[in-house]
Amino acid sequence: MKRISSGTTPRRRTIDELDTDLLTTLEELDKRLYAVLSKTTRYRNILGNEIKRLRSGSAPEVVRANLLQWEPLRREIIRLAHDR
Repeated sequence: MKRISSGTTPRRRTIDELDTDLLTTLEELDKRLYAVLSKTTRYRNILGNEIKRLRSGSAPEVVRANLLQWEPLRREIIRLAHDR
């Protein structure tokens, strides 16, 4: 692997037309992945809380009802994961 000495900094070149298309595509992918990750993390926290409730003795019917209210979030995660 080539090392760069501490005194030199790499020069940046101007972005040409092809690179702007690539940059736009990568930025869109980044936004979509962030949305999926954000919603998935939220849903994971919700599931974790419901697992704790079950382990502490809550009735399974209550936990199922709580999870049903988050069904739209789960569907949104699935939709975001399949969008391209």
